[in-house]
Amino acid sequence: MAGEDAHTTGGGSPPPDPLLDLLELLAAGAPAHACDRLLARARRSARPEDRRRLDHARHLAREATGHAVRHARREADLASLVDTARELAHPARPQAALALLTRRARLLTATDLALAVLHDEETGEAVVRAADGAVGAGTQGHRIPARALPTAAAHDDPPGPFSTADLLAAPAGPPPAAGRSTADPAGAAAHTAALGALAHAESLHAVLGVPLRTDEKHLGFLYVADRAVRHFTPDEVALLRSLADLGAGALTTARLLARARTANAELERAGTRARAGLRDAIEARGAQDDLFRLALDGIGLDELLTRAARELGGAVGVHGPAGEHLAAHGRLPRATAPELDRVRLNAATTGIACPTADGTWAVPLTVRSEDVGTLLFHPDDPGTEPPEQLLLAHARTVSLLLTLRRSTATEGQIRDDLLEDLVSCDGPPPERLLARARRLSADLDRPHVVVVARPGSPAAPLVDGWAGVHARRHRGMRTVRDGLLVLLLPGDDPAARAEEVRARLAAATGAPVTAAASVSPRGAATVHRAHREAVRCLEALGALDAGGVSAAAGDLGFLGVLLADDHDVPGFVERTLGPLLDHDAARLSCLVETLEGWFRAAGSPSRAAELLHVHANTVSRRLERITHLLGPGWQRPEQALELQLALRLHRTRALLAPAPGTTASGTSAPGDLAPGTAARTATARTATARTAAAR
Repeated sequence: MAGEDAHTTGGGSPPPDPLLDLLELLAAGAPAHACDRLLARARRSARPEDRRRLDHARHLAREATGHAVRHARREADLASLVDTARELAHPARPQAALALLTRRARLLTATDLALAVLHDEETGEAVVRAADGAVGAGTQGHRIPARALPTAAAHDDPPGPFSTADLLAAPAGPPPAAGRSTADPAGAAAHTAALGALAHAESLHAVLGVPLRTDEKHLGFLYVADRAVRHFTPDEVALLRSLADLGAGALTTARLLARARTANAELERAGTRARAGLRDAIEARGAQDDLFRLALDGIGLDELLTRAARELGGAVGVHGPAGEHLAAHGRLPRATAPELDRVRLNAATTGIACPTADGTWAVPLTVRSEDVGTLLFHPDDPGTEPPEQLLLAHARTVSLLLTLRRSTATEGQIRDDLLEDLVSCDGPPPERLLARARRLSADLDRPHVVVVARPGSPAAPLVDGWAGVHARRHRGMRTVRDGLLVLLLPGDDPAARAEEVRARLAAATGAPVTAAASVSPRGAATVHRAHREAVRCLEALGALDAGGVSAAAGDLGFLGVLLADDHDVPGFVERTLGPLLDHDAARLSCLVETLEGWFRAAGSPSRAAELLHVHANTVSRRLERITHLLGPGWQRPEQALELQLALRLHRTRALLAPAPGTTASGTSAPGDLAPGTAARTATARTATARTAAAR
């Protein structure tokens, strides 16, 4: 210290102070390496006790320069964040907002890529909606299973940020997360598991994710990732969270604007349609007034259709309520009766014009809910829709003309009431019913067929409408009794009539129909008896579990009488032949067929082998298997009789049953047969075919 005092009092310049020089460098904003060089030179010439002070000064200088760098970096980040907010404030499409958000996130964090993962409200999955950086083709649109990522539950805090320095090396448990609270290990594990496939596909190590949320809703997550191991700082987490908050608000606004644009476009289209409809309605109203005046002045139906064809631009025709042709102008394509029935019923149900397969439009003609016919229109230009308002105007005029030409009394309803009384009376009908039939010109002296149908469709108005049209078309009668449709139709072939009713009603309703019929040979006196026989036949089909088919009373013979008495036919067949049926269905064997052949051969194995076209040893082995399944007493007369009756019933059920997996209309219906029934029916049909070939 004495040397220092002497030097100071000697009047020379003060010695250099390295700490003062260091402060000057820091004030000038010099980089850290300049400060290090200064302190290194001073340390070489300093005393040992002063070196500790210099080392501490270097440490403080490094902290000061670090703070300055961080402040500069934070200022740049905040400026970039302000620029991002300014860009996001401009209205944009949702996808454009996501693209801007991911690009800014990648640039602010200096990472390899950024992803915007949004929750799909419909499926519950999370989908990568936007990606920025060098990513593979499968990253955009990558779907994460529903609920794999944490979501904000009701009344709970939304999910927090997630970060990991190396996702690929993370253990099965929650990974370490820098700058993130470890209070939510389940959320960290969820992120790790959900991003596992994507991280491996893109070789991602460092991952930082923050939630995209608004005040009301959690939208998804914004991720940034690096392909190298990296620890994210708290400043980076905070910066990305601020960016995510800005992006969530911009995305919500963009979605609202997109919905508004869509709604406005739809309103514009609706307004265009409304204006066009109003214009058509005004034109149709003027045409309607002219047409009504013409109708009241006595214009004919042919003249009216000529005018309609000219104004509508196509061929026009009118059918009556029974489907009969009344008038036409132009050439209409010929459609089948079932198709016309179906389209006419659809049009009557919906109240609008309905097209057929060939482009012909059908409009129901009604007056005060009363069916007066159908207007058919086929445009000259196929594939174009008709002018609806003008078509309806012509339909109303045609309805008025037909109503004026009809009697106020409804003959069809009176005829249906007559059928109800005929099937209700027990015994010969009284003279008053016969007199009513004569007044209605109902020629019941010639043969008629009574058809009883059980429709599978619950739409009673649809069935009743079809029955009314069918009865009028054939000059018959119809009624509903005990939930069954009853038709009285001219003819002497009950099987053909039953199948016709079943097929057409099934085609019109789209549901299976079971029908039975019986002939009434001597007019009104035998209608009641024919009705009872048809009902018994229908009950027999039900006992045989033969739904969706048709039959006549004579087709079942004594079985029709036997099976209508509530006998448990399926149970009897199951108890008697169940082991054989199960064996044939499981192993595709022919034990039932062999048993039938053995009975036809009067118990001779060799003769049975000839009938079955197999070797006698094969028959012997099958008989041994039958004995094993049925027991040693199956050849005794009592059990043999039961077996023969069960075989006959089983064969009859197989012949009456529809093909497995189809309805009466021929469409597939896998649920129509109980489990195991389809296989047994197939086995029975195979046995039937083989037996027929043997015969």
